[in-house]
Amino acid sequence: MKTKIIGKCGVDSGQLLIIDPCYLNNWKDGEVDFDKKKYINDYDEACKISDSKNLGGEHSKLGVVFSSGYGDGTYPVKAFYNKEGRIMKIEINFN
Repeated sequence: MKTKIIGKCGVDSGQLLIIDPCYLNNWKDGEVDFDKKKYINDYDEACKISDSKNLGGEHSKLGVVFSSGYGDGTYPVKAFYNKEGRIMKIEINFN
């Protein structure tokens, strides 16, 4: 199986969101308020999901958000290619 580092992803809030960019058209930015259970904006939702006991989960904007585990930084993104040359897996190592 062919692998290649295809780039780096930056983490500045201790979490990462994987989402198709077309779903960001209606993204509501804002602050996080851990005192309120209900989500007050999309960033608040992402923070509460990545801070949950599972350290991640599905975001309502059709994405997956999770804690980076080791905090902020720039992390390599490795692609795994199948025999047809298509990406079949992505790996981000937070060490």
